[in-house]
Amino acid sequence: MFPTLINSCSKDLVVCNWIDKVHIVRAGDVTASAVSLGDDFYVTNKHVVEDNLSIHLMKSDGSFVVAYVLPNGHKSDLVILSLNESPETLVNHLIPPRNMDDLHGIAYGVGRGKVRIFPRGNLISLPPENMKQARIHSTIRNLPGISGGALINSSGDLVGILASGSGLYNESVPVDILNEVIAESLVSKKEFLDRGKAFKLCTQLLSDITKLDQQPSALLLSEVKYNCDKANNKTLFDMAGQVFGTLGSFDESITFLEKSVELDPNSPTSLLSLAIALQFKRSYEKQVKVLDHLLTFVQDDPLVLRMSIQAAAFSKDQNFAKKSLEILRKNNPNAYHQAFEFLENHFESL
Repeated sequence: MFPTLINSCSKDLVVCNWIDKVHIVRAGDVTASAVSLGDDFYVTNKHVVEDNLSIHLMKSDGSFVVAYVLPNGHKSDLVILSLNESPETLVNHLIPPRNMDDLHGIAYGVGRGKVRIFPRGNLISLPPENMKQARIHSTIRNLPGISGGALINSSGDLVGILASGSGLYNESVPVDILNEVIAESLVSKKEFLDRGKAFKLCTQLLSDITKLDQQPSALLLSEVKYNCDKANNKTLFDMAGQVFGTLGSFDESITFLEKSVELDPNSPTSLLSLAIALQFKRSYEKQVKVLDHLLTFVQDDPLVLRMSIQAAAFSKDQNFAKKSLEILRKNNPNAYHQAFEFLENHFESL
């Protein structure tokens, strides 16, 4: 049993009010978050519920109640929950806010065992229009348990549902997509369950591979590829790409990461992983294209800057070398002199 929620809050009232709107959920062995939409409706991630049609939701007094999953056929990683097994109506659509200032994440914090407010973060990139799995990217901390939590702005408006990311970068599904999910709920039950099973199998198989002390069998790798492809989920494509990368299977790693980038072109997590895989593959010209796009919204990441300098040199791309040097000079001046000397060895002039 988790401790009951603590009402004390040192943030602004518009932020503190969200503590009571975010709840802890349990789906099998997964503990995550869900956001209240009012009238006994909630929203969380599909990768949280997987192929379950009911999960447990913690109320404010610390007790758990059953929440029912409303299947949908939408491509995004969102699903509506209801305290009513057979709701006659659905939650009203939300008006998507446009303010992306002073972002906060409110979600279950695994270290504290309760819903908490995470430190303020900044917007990195927005999703292109009409891309169903593209996400809001920010510097909100990304920790286990936050999936399904709330991303709010300085006005206290819900702008996204926390989904995944790396330690440095957070990904949230925009509420624009939530309206589409609401409209498509209570349909496609079989499709929803089939995809949910693929979610579960892809996640479990990737976890099993990381625990092996030997190279996985061809059959196991085939099962991973089949189920992760069937899940068709941006987060799982990232995970699969990273796992294949650790195995040294860089062609498979690049394939999955390119699928992720195709679904979400402005994802720092996916682009960074893809750039690393391309570096191991020594595909420097392709790496330059990935890094060049990444530098449009991430310019202070030391790893991105270092790889940009190296990729420029090894691809003999002088224009990218000059661009990378200038960005490095602005964001990490202490490393500029060494980078300049490194590039001087690869170009006649800069």
